Amino acid sequence: MALSQPVPVDPSGTTARSAAESARPDSQFEAAYNMASLSVGGTTLGPELQKVMREQLLEGFEQDPDFQAMELEFPGVTLAVVNAVLPVAVRQTDQNTPALIERLAKLYAAEMTADEIAVATEWFSSPAFSRISATMESNMDLSKIIRNSIADAESRVSSEDLDTIQNDSAAQSVSTMELADRAVLMRFSGTPAYAKLEALKSKSREIETIWTNENNPDHDAEMENIAIKALEEFTGLDLSE
Repeated sequence: MALSQPVPVDPSGTTARSAAESARPDSQFEAAYNMASLSVGGTTLGPELQKVMREQLLEGFEQDPDFQAMELEFPGVTLAVVNAVLPVAVRQTDQNTPALIERLAKLYAAEMTADEIAVATEWFSSPAFSRISATMESNMDLSKIIRNSIADAESRVSSEDLDTIQNDSAAQSVSTMELADRAVLMRFSGTPAYAKLEALKSKSREIETIWTNENNPDHDAEMENIAIKALEEFTGLDLSE
């Protein structure tokens, strides 16, 4: 988790820290919250990850038998649906990311020292981390998760799925990393803060997995309505029944 942000897929849930946490005068928690926010890239999906999501959503729909049949009758309908649902998926992710940040912040505040949080914050706020994160986003392969979610709305993402996505993306990114960025990463990897983040990886991954799999009926209904509306507008069909 030290290299880049968690994988944001199929999000739902609360939109901000609880009032109780926000009001709590806890400098350790506030520092941990800031660190966690930096580690996941803030509360907005980056352009590289949005591009990946668009490409792999399109690929996933194109492999779905129902959309294959509809595409034969209405060429271009798949792209129309993807263009309609992607902004909604991005917005829903943005709305729920603070919930993930809060949960990670609680973990870090409880398990890390103030010095470790400060050193990690310096890394996560560095230009080197920003460049590495952007590269990792562009290398993320979400296709398996997307295909499973299209085929089965009840499909679940496992910790192993997230590990594979993260590790494969990190491996590709390290191989193309600039020497200066590699040097900054190597210095950070020799710190107690890095060692602590590595030790906490299984706990942070569990948090990310639970967050990824949470369902929000309102979000699900909105996404379905947007997709149906896009289909109706493109095909002229009435899909209300």
